[in-house]
Amino acid sequence: MAVTVGREDRGDIKITVELAPEGHGIEVELESSLERLYGESIREQIKNELKKFGIADAKVKCVDDGALPYVISARVEAAARLLLGEGEDER
Repeated sequence: MAVTVGREDRGDIKITVELAPEGHGIEVELESSLERLYGESIREQIKNELKKFGIADAKVKCVDDGALPYVISARVEAAARLLLGEGEDER
């Protein structure tokens, strides 16, 4: 099962997260207007946020259009909670 949160709007990020087989790790596919400047930072932030929820194996697809770090954290948290069944689907 995959969950998607966020929008493809300026200052936002659309994130789709799907659990992966154990041992796969977290794979982040990122499309961003700021890839060259912040791509690695965005990937690391997403991985760290997922790990806070105990998610160690996932496939993540992101479309970023200049989202600030707090927006990225909120979107990843929403996706993780939905994936783990902790939140309602209020995207």
